[in-house]
Amino acid sequence: MSNLADKTEYRAISIISKMVKDFERLHYLNMTKNDDADACKARNLLEGIIQSNGYKLNYKRIGNRPLLKNQDDGSRK
Repeated sequence: MSNLADKTEYRAISIISKMVKDFERLHYLNMTKNDDADACKARNLLEGIIQSNGYKLNYKRIGNRPLLKNQDDGSRK
């Protein structure tokens, strides 16, 4: 599935961010309760990968970048 490494490269995180954004398209479609719950879990897991690597999704499309680097203000441990 992937090459294991000490650090996840930006390109992989960028691909995952596109997958997360694709989940938004499910909002208007009919799904069973169980399928919706599973899709929500999958989206949350993918978003967690992005966040654990120090990024967040760019929903405002600032600068045409899919990801924004989190600002480390020292409040997170």
